[in-house]
Amino acid sequence: MHARENKSPSKTAELVAAARAEHTRATIAPIFEDRYAYAMCGRLWRTILSSRILLLLVKDGLLRNLRPILPAIFTRARFGEDCLEAAMAEGVDQYVIIGAGYDTFAFRRPDLMERLTLYELDQKATQESKLHRMRLAGMEVPKSVRYVQADLTVERLQDALAREGFDFSRPAMISWFGVTYYLDVDTVRTTLTSIARDMAPGTTVVFDYLADAEWVPEEAQPLLTRATAFVARRGEPWLSSFVPPDLPGILASLGYEDIDNLEPDKVEERYFAQYPDLKYAPVIGLCRARTTP
Repeated sequence: MHARENKSPSKTAELVAAARAEHTRATIAPIFEDRYAYAMCGRLWRTILSSRILLLLVKDGLLRNLRPILPAIFTRARFGEDCLEAAMAEGVDQYVIIGAGYDTFAFRRPDLMERLTLYELDQKATQESKLHRMRLAGMEVPKSVRYVQADLTVERLQDALAREGFDFSRPAMISWFGVTYYLDVDTVRTTLTSIARDMAPGTTVVFDYLADAEWVPEEAQPLLTRATAFVARRGEPWLSSFVPPDLPGILASLGYEDIDNLEPDKVEERYFAQYPDLKYAPVIGLCRARTTP
């Protein structure tokens, strides 16, 4: 789902699975619990996660420049599922995960899957890798999951979903985490516009976004610089960002309402109040918006 052709599984998707697994295993009361994430990690990451010494070496070495931003990975997952449960309470029964990577929702939440049809979209290599790891772990594909291979830089979201029988007459919940900043601004706007125009009224989209460097507080500027360089060196550069206070106006102009824009410096207040040992870097924001009826 990135702005280039991927012929190998996404390295950032692998990191997301590892971060979720480590947070679940190492935190007494995790913000987001994912007991299947470890099975979704490759052999190298499973070895690292199983060794306290290796994990510390990786955190303080390879991930030193990215470590402060990792809490965004499990915080966005919590935010998204909070929004999903609210949407389901209003009757939504279709759930779309764009850039699903190694997401384990279908296994973690059987209580919700009983009432949902889930569409997981990602590029071919990552999706095939995930299915392979599922087979190795003995995780059977749930009947109500549709795996959709797609690249939104060359194909419309609606066209990809149509191949798998998505019902465009009914509202849906669309999760778009860990994707927008790997796309250029025009692609982000085009995708949001097409969702507002072509999906059923009342469809909800949740996504995270990178804050413009000019908005990021001075104390977080070095982190932003290091993190940007880290992902670029691994072939998956960040390509877009937004000024957080401007986002509601942009979304309203594209056809959205009921906008919950959790700006980067407000995330910690909502989700970290009970976790004084955890900090959220004010670099990535969270947003939920609903298409206008």
